[in-house]
Amino acid sequence: DYKFGPLLGKGAFGEVFKAVSLNEKSFGEVVAIKRINIKKISAVKMIKRIRNEIEIQYQLNHPSILRLYNFSETDEYVYLIMEYCENGELYKYLQKRHKLPEEEVKNVMEQLVEGVKYLHHRGILHRDLKLSNLFLTSDYKLKIGDFGLATQLNESNSEQYTLCGTPNYIAPEIIQRQPYSLPTDIWSIGCLFVTLLTGKPPFECKEIPKTLERVINVSYEIPSYISVTASDLIEKLLQKDPVKRIALDKILDHLFFKTGRPAKP
Repeated sequence: DYKFGPLLGKGAFGEVFKAVSLNEKSFGEVVAIKRINIKKISAVKMIKRIRNEIEIQYQLNHPSILRLYNFSETDEYVYLIMEYCENGELYKYLQKRHKLPEEEVKNVMEQLVEGVKYLHHRGILHRDLKLSNLFLTSDYKLKIGDFGLATQLNESNSEQYTLCGTPNYIAPEIIQRQPYSLPTDIWSIGCLFVTLLTGKPPFECKEIPKTLERVINVSYEIPSYISVTASDLIEKLLQKDPVKRIALDKILDHLFFKTGRPAKP
């Protein structure tokens, strides 16, 4: 019961369309519909991943998380009816802007951290926080999307061993096949922080093995124009030992978020 509009994006397993609701209750509401080709995902044994994505995302309701309103399935396709983000991926926004001023980065980071806190308090590890999985609404509010690699942790599997993620944002413990847990998302937040401030991920190289080597050695450089407080937060986020990494609940208390703003009354 949706009228399909323009194609917003295309991936290996399907497309995302802008659409308008024709349902009585939500008539005229603009949504994004992800249409996934069942044949293509079956061929690469990805059905479980899609079901997992639906199961996790459908239960989430937070201002910084992309809403999954509904889903349906035909013989050919799985349809995910999601919140529409008019300003698209943060990746494309940064490409246009090259890098963001620190005041704007504060705003993005606050929303990102609040969203990840919500996930972690529910025992959900995202595992793929990167610019192309973060979206911007019409008024530039941030939304965390793409829960394809997310996993629900519980008592029996509070640690993970699966090698997954994106080279530029992947934590050293994942590359080194060590057990990992919630702090891996904090590492990704650190990589995103640097990328927003400088315009490029901290460990990026042309060859993936070199990128991974730099991640393991925590080998990165911070340009001199980055403020002292931002540099200090980067160092606290990008700690090789996950136990020494700054706790998620402490990030927004860091001086970086307190400086350069009028004190709250």
